[in-house]
Amino acid sequence: MFNNLLLLALLSTASAEDFTVLAEDQPAPFEGVLLSVPAAAEILAKHEEAKLKCELELEFQLDTAGTQCKLDKKLLEARIVTLDQQYTEVIAQKDLVIDKQQAIIKRSDKHLAIPPHRRVALTRRSP
Repeated sequence: MFNNLLLLALLSTASAEDFTVLAEDQPAPFEGVLLSVPAAAEILAKHEEAKLKCELELEFQLDTAGTQCKLDKKLLEARIVTLDQQYTEVIAQKDLVIDKQQAIIKRSDKHLAIPPHRRVALTRRSP
């Protein structure tokens, strides 16, 4: 397994000058590792398979992250709408409280009003 990974790494970085096909009893033009045609085909196939798996995993992760981002955005938008409605309701309730308190003040002013003939004018004294 380790040898396959090592060869896979070597093949993925190999250039055209590092590869040649040899016939039996033919001397190799450079030092290296000799593989049978089926072994080389298997390594190349595994390399292609690993590359495709990596691309699929990347696509899946990007799609998952995009979907999560869209979900988070929709949840935040819903939260904004909810908070806006809560704010509007609180303001309406506060306005009602203010109106009731103003009505109470107006009623108590009528009951506590001093008749005009009993009012005393307040003036400042000169020093």
